[in-house]
Amino acid sequence: MSTALSSSSAALLIEPDPDLAQAFRELIVLAYHSSVTLDVVLSLKEGLTYLQAHHVPVILIDLSLSDDAGRDAVECVRETAASSAIIGFHRTTDTTKLSDAIRAGAHEVLPVIPPSAETLRLSITSALIRVACPRTVTKPVPSADAHRTLSLPLMKVAHDLNNCLTSINGFADILLARLSAEDPSQYCAEQIKLACTRAESLIKQLPQITCTPHTPQLSTPTNNAPGT
Repeated sequence: MSTALSSSSAALLIEPDPDLAQAFRELIVLAYHSSVTLDVVLSLKEGLTYLQAHHVPVILIDLSLSDDAGRDAVECVRETAASSAIIGFHRTTDTTKLSDAIRAGAHEVLPVIPPSAETLRLSITSALIRVACPRTVTKPVPSADAHRTLSLPLMKVAHDLNNCLTSINGFADILLARLSAEDPSQYCAEQIKLACTRAESLIKQLPQITCTPHTPQLSTPTNNAPGT
């Protein structure tokens, strides 16, 4: 899969608000100079029907849809369009839905709506890279002996990493409190907090590594979703 939108690409926006949909149309034009078509549907149901008949490399989805919202909406879209890059967005300062979207398999999220044209283009590029390069790795599972020797160190590593993430989150909160809503650095600080959320989910999996059956297994492609 390409990691950039071509001159003949189409993207899908699932958004019931006509004003916000128009804002995204204008941003796409600014970001890609009219070379990318943005199709708009008003509900998740319409979006799933559209995706059954069309393939699009990028899907932008409002995480506050009335028929299905947040994590459930992202999961439905992923099941229908597994090879498409999914970008979720939410129009409040609450980042819970953004974090849930990442856990459900979204490849990117937009913490500020509407974003700038540059931010939108960067998010689309990042999402395309993640869906094109899933992290699928074959690794042998530790034996029972390895479990006894690695269990305690892994728990200590998880504890130390959690402490580091707590510090990073704290500094990110300080930055967010000092930055104005219009400051482009807001996006970077939000991304730091989301990265910490992903890392925290991965840390929770560390103890499970030593409790897996003793046969080598192929791990599930994780893309950018920490819950997989």
